[in-house]
Amino acid sequence: MNFKRIQGIFLIAFIVIDVFLFMMTKNSKVQDDSENAGSVNSAIVRDMKRDNIKFGKLSNKKETGYYLSAEPQDQFETRLGELKNQNARSENNAIVSDFKSTVKVNPDHPERTLNRLMKKKGFVLDADQYRYDRDLSSATKVVYSQQGQQGPFFSSNAQITFSVADQQVVGYTQRELTNVKILHEKNDLITEERAIISLYQYNELPNNTKILWTKLAYTRFLELNGKEVYIPTWVVAINSKSNSKVQIKRINAFNGASVSTEKVQEQQNGKAKVESVGN
Repeated sequence: MNFKRIQGIFLIAFIVIDVFLFMMTKNSKVQDDSENAGSVNSAIVRDMKRDNIKFGKLSNKKETGYYLSAEPQDQFETRLGELKNQNARSENNAIVSDFKSTVKVNPDHPERTLNRLMKKKGFVLDADQYRYDRDLSSATKVVYSQQGQQGPFFSSNAQITFSVADQQVVGYTQRELTNVKILHEKNDLITEERAIISLYQYNELPNNTKILWTKLAYTRFLELNGKEVYIPTWVVAINSKSNSKVQIKRINAFNGASVSTEKVQEQQNGKAKVESVGN
């Protein structure tokens, strides 16, 4: 049995054990949650409001998710000839491209032009796998996030980032995940409300904080031998009066555990813009 196969077996074993422990923990909480969740959650939400934590209506919609494995695309160089009207090169599992003619966009709705161009063959590779992400875009960049069959990815390894200067798109950087596979059958996820409450209980939501947006997406959990494991995660952007930066918080959507805080970025003209995302 070769070394790579042994590593693969250990990876699967790790996931199975992690899922088993998660399910045991989850099952032990189900009874308590079913009996008291509604009243307890309502009380905590009231506490959050008293602490001047501002947020919109929190959803209790139930979702399911998977453990996924994926690999960064490393075959871009063989496909550069498919691109048109641009100078493109492959660098570190990414396409870095400069347009021969810049593209003018509406600063408020750059996606209107880019969505149309992405339908044209040769503009970017695998364009149908990406969707515009307003939350991650700014005046100097427009971000498109990769969409998997199981849901969107929240990772710098799964994005197209268009560079903008004076309302002109001058080029882009593209990274893509490939060979996406399900490692384990789907499991129930915690709700958006439960995720926000978990952040509060972990003291990740200071007083006088505003929750800017939330999204459920797959983020990287671990990496082994070039393969990455992704799990569903509640991603939450917050801003507080005591900090001029917008922070990205993450909660494991399987078990409600806090995930390390992502990079932060300054506000621009009073509007939060994410400068860096994910692993």
